[in-house]
Amino acid sequence: MPIADVYRQINKKISARPDVDASDRTRTNIVREVLGWIGQPDRRLKIIHIVGTNGKGSMGIMLSDIIKHTRYKVGHFTSPVINDDREMISIDGKEINETEFIASYQNILIEIHRHGGDASVLTKFEWWVLIALEYFGRKQVDYVVLEAGQHGLCDPTNAVDNPLVVAFAKIAPDYFEQQETNLVKITETKLGAIKPGATVVSYPGQDAAVNKYLQETTEKVGATWYDHKPKITLLKSAPDGLLLNVNDLKGLKLSLTGSYQIQNLSTVLQIVDVLKQKGAYIQDVDLVEALSRVKIEGRMEYDADQNILYDGAHNPSGVASLVDSLKAWHLQAKPLMVLGFLKDNNWHEMLDELLPFTDSVITVTPDAPNAMSADELAAKIVMMSNVNVDVADDSAAAISLARQARESTQAMILVTGSFYTLKAIHEGA
Repeated sequence: MPIADVYRQINKKISARPDVDASDRTRTNIVREVLGWIGQPDRRLKIIHIVGTNGKGSMGIMLSDIIKHTRYKVGHFTSPVINDDREMISIDGKEINETEFIASYQNILIEIHRHGGDASVLTKFEWWVLIALEYFGRKQVDYVVLEAGQHGLCDPTNAVDNPLVVAFAKIAPDYFEQQETNLVKITETKLGAIKPGATVVSYPGQDAAVNKYLQETTEKVGATWYDHKPKITLLKSAPDGLLLNVNDLKGLKLSLTGSYQIQNLSTVLQIVDVLKQKGAYIQDVDLVEALSRVKIEGRMEYDADQNILYDGAHNPSGVASLVDSLKAWHLQAKPLMVLGFLKDNNWHEMLDELLPFTDSVITVTPDAPNAMSADELAAKIVMMSNVNVDVADDSAAAISLARQARESTQAMILVTGSFYTLKAIHEGA
């Protein structure tokens, strides 16, 4: 059987088990036990664990690109992904190939069977975290950038025992949490990442009560709180990126767009400071080169040739950041929006933010089991606003309708609402 078919067969098998209750703390112990069976690769790795609601992906790619430019070997685990699950795992920017994936899977499976374990109890995401750590350990990377998933207390990344740094991205209600949910309660679900001996860094715009809770937990656990924010001044914000002064670096280009990236960058630079204090050799030239070239698929991703902006904002906080960027750009014409939501999105709050910034919306049904239909979303928009609404039969029709509708204005096309929406539109664009 061809290697690609074997990979697809294995991934289909490990994807078959339904996800688990995010409050089930025993899940982390299961993953930790399997890590022990495969030789505890996490204990041999220098891990930067990134936790939070919004910004993990941006922080993760910025940090891994900076480390890569220093010629250290860096493993990166990220989610969600747009096209293929293998995008979750990469070394020096190159995603794991089918052969290496199969090798890691088989190495883990052999040890589970040898120790009398049951591989079928592991969820898909638990499998992918284990495969990533086994792969990074086997390839002897210098650093690992490990992004947490959306599983709260039972997130399998919390099974890592001795992270070098724990970085908290912005904590906010996610799509499955009510907007009025207490932020401190949400923070409680993230605290399992803080381990004795780690250095803890937090997002500069973090809610004060959240930061207080994180700092208290850091001290209680026996970790070290680090708070030395760089001075960053925004010079220019545009769809193709930001122009910044960062401490003594003048006119630094960040190729990720969105003014909220300033605070993500501030967090990343604090992590870099910690790594340098712990022996990493990272120069300013590494920062400048990496940040000027960094790209992240599906997160404020601007295609200048087609004038299309893709953003995976899927909760009110993420959409608010997107809208802030639209305001800052002073676009000549309102963007035409292609929207697709999941049923458990906080759709009302998201539409409240988005609809004032467009005159025309095309709705599409995301390719997901819990997708809100394009017809249902269109009906909700009609009830809330006077914007023009068209319903697309599929992603190809959505992008075709968008191009036709903007012919007279040359307005930007904005695709947002869900990563499932982005994936489908990406393939059709």
